[in-house]
Amino acid sequence: MPKYRILTVSIVVLLVVFSMGCGSESLRYRTAKAVRHEIKLVVSTNGIIEPVDRSEVYAPIDGLVTEIPILEGSEIAQGQLLMRLRSEQTWTALAETKTALLEAMLQAKIVTSGPSKEEITALDAAIAETAMQLDQADKDLIDEENLLAKGAVARAAVENIRQQRDLLQLRLGSQRQQKADLLERYSAEEKQWVQDKVKELTGQVHRMEQQLKMESIPAPKSGLIYSLEVKPGAYVTKGQLVAQINQPGKVRLRAYVDEPDLGRISRGQPVSIEWDGMADRHWTGRVERPAEQVVELNNRSVGYVLCSIEGEPKELIPNLNVNVEITTDLKPNVLTVPRSAVLNRDGEKVVLVPEGEKAAVKPVVVGLVTSEEIEILQGIDEGDSVVLNPHDASM
Repeated sequence: MPKYRILTVSIVVLLVVFSMGCGSESLRYRTAKAVRHEIKLVVSTNGIIEPVDRSEVYAPIDGLVTEIPILEGSEIAQGQLLMRLRSEQTWTALAETKTALLEAMLQAKIVTSGPSKEEITALDAAIAETAMQLDQADKDLIDEENLLAKGAVARAAVENIRQQRDLLQLRLGSQRQQKADLLERYSAEEKQWVQDKVKELTGQVHRMEQQLKMESIPAPKSGLIYSLEVKPGAYVTKGQLVAQINQPGKVRLRAYVDEPDLGRISRGQPVSIEWDGMADRHWTGRVERPAEQVVELNNRSVGYVLCSIEGEPKELIPNLNVNVEITTDLKPNVLTVPRSAVLNRDGEKVVLVPEGEKAAVKPVVVGLVTSEEIEILQGIDEGDSVVLNPHDASM
């Protein structure tokens, strides 16, 4: 007996079971018609709402949080005070550096401007006095030597005046050298060094004063305080995250798609979003970025699929858990039958078409398969009846 006749007899027997109590005059089938309508495949999952443009605020300096004048969840304007820090270390360093700068400036003044006017005046007066004494000594020596030539004075007197004159010459030379040394007390290298020291300390003072201006942290943009990562009294280090700000309504969806469904996700697919808190509303969007890796999430292996949300809905706030449907395939006006109408016969898809009291087997070519229906590409026409399989047929 051919295989299709065996299948036909089996189906007829099954259909007899359905028709028991309805009379034996004729067999009656449970049937459905092939109809045309839209068919789509969806991935149903969950996800979370998160900000699109989240501004992260970091501590600009090390310091103690002394003030946070605004609460988490509040709106803040650009430039408005977000929090205030106190950097005792910087204040102490600034005071020490200012003291060092003052000392360096005084030293530089002495080095670069040379000796004081008083020092030079006193030394010039001493040189002038010694020069005058030396001039007088020269004159006295000449007079005494003339008298010695005439035998009017003793040689010892002449030698005494000569010794005084020589001492005055030595003193004058020493004073003039002292003045020269005073005028050239510091070398060009020493002058450059003290000038560089003043410049370096001035820069340090400026930088620390600029750092202390950062004790007041303003909001980088207007928005909603998405999170405050610190509290008053906490100590923060430079570069530490202290707050996050996002724009109300500017949100996106992070959908958690199970690993077996990731291959069906692609950019641009439509997304439908529902939230239990507003059961009568739904929102739409598109897949922006398919998953880039698989991660473990609550005993699930999922990929993070990022999706846009249309309309900037302010009611969808960050961290909301939502239900998600991603349409992975959609066909309008296609021929479909219930999934239970299609059977598998030796790897070939078939349907049973009623013919009087019997059911004829017709091979079909199928397309999209959903949980409830199957697209028929070839084999039957719109309006044809097909027998519904009373048993769970494997596809």
